[in-house]
Amino acid sequence: MNRKKNSPQKKPRKKEAAATSQIKHLTKELSREDFRLGLPLLDAAVAGVVLGFRPSDREMREQAERCWETIQPILSQHLFNEDETVLPWAKGMAGFSPAVMLRLKKSHHELHEIAKQLAGVSFEEDTEQVVAPAGKALCALAVKLDDLIASEELRLFPSLRKLLFSETPGASAPETAGV
Repeated sequence: MNRKKNSPQKKPRKKEAAATSQIKHLTKELSREDFRLGLPLLDAAVAGVVLGFRPSDREMREQAERCWETIQPILSQHLFNEDETVLPWAKGMAGFSPAVMLRLKKSHHELHEIAKQLAGVSFEEDTEQVVAPAGKALCALAVKLDDLIASEELRLFPSLRKLLFSETPGASAPETAGV
C-alpha cells in the first residue's frame, strides 16, 4: 500500500506542527518583550506618580513621553499576539482552566482601556489638566503591566512551555513539581 505524500492524515499533523512551532516562537518573543519592558515600566511609574501631583515638572513630562513611546508599541503587539494566537491555542489544550483564561482576558482588557486613555496624550505639550490624569493612568498601566508580566513569567509561560514540550513528537513531558 503506497500512500501519497500529502495524504489527508498527514495534513492535520503538519498543521499541528506548524501551530506548535508558531506558539514556541511567540512564547520566546513574548518573554523577551517582557524583559525589555522592565526599566521603561519603572521609569513610567515614577514619571506618572510625579506628574499626577506635579504636572508642571518638565523632566518628568519628557520621561513619561519617552516611556510611553517605548511601551505602547510593545504592549500593543504583545497583547495582540497573546489575544489572537497564544490564548486561542492554549484554550484548546488541557491544563488551562477557564478561570485562568478569564483572568488573562480581564487583565488584557484593563490594559487596553488604560492605553485608550493615554492615546493622543502628549506629555510634553498638553496642558497640566490633561497631563495630571494621564500621569496617573501611565502609573496605573505600568503597575498593572508589571503585575501581568510577573504572572506570565511565573505561570503562563512555564505552562505553555510544558504543553509545547509535551506536544513535541517523541518527547516526554518534563517533571514539574509544584506547577
